[in-house]
Amino acid sequence: MAQPMNRHPFAPYTLVLSVFLCVGCGKKGLDADIKAFKDAGRDVSEFSSTDPAPMQAKKCKQGTVDQLTVLLCEYASREAAENGLRNAATWAGESPTWLSLKRDKIVFVAADRAESDPHGKNLTALTKVFRRMVKK
Repeated sequence: MAQPMNRHPFAPYTLVLSVFLCVGCGKKGLDADIKAFKDAGRDVSEFSSTDPAPMQAKKCKQGTVDQLTVLLCEYASREAAENGLRNAATWAGESPTWLSLKRDKIVFVAADRAESDPHGKNLTALTKVFRRMVKK
């Protein structure tokens, strides 16, 4: 007669933890960031490719998240992304409130062009989502 197999007390949680850690697996670059905003429950419009030349990037996508205009650009290197941060001011233009952040080879720029976020709550929320993204 076969003996019952002893199970580790944390065995049921292993699958759950594995699935949790793999959220976003298979997605890289700009699409992973857009997915992260959606997964965080933010109101995300369709992002479309835009000319990367003004940002001196390899590839850029633009859309809106929580009524803020968002630009995500991917660069060939971290050094190139550092230069992209400097170009963000030109992209933001006359926007009263905007910010730019860099993570690895990705630059995130958000501008409140419609002045729909006077207290910066949405801008703060987007910043948290972007900073929490793990390098894949």
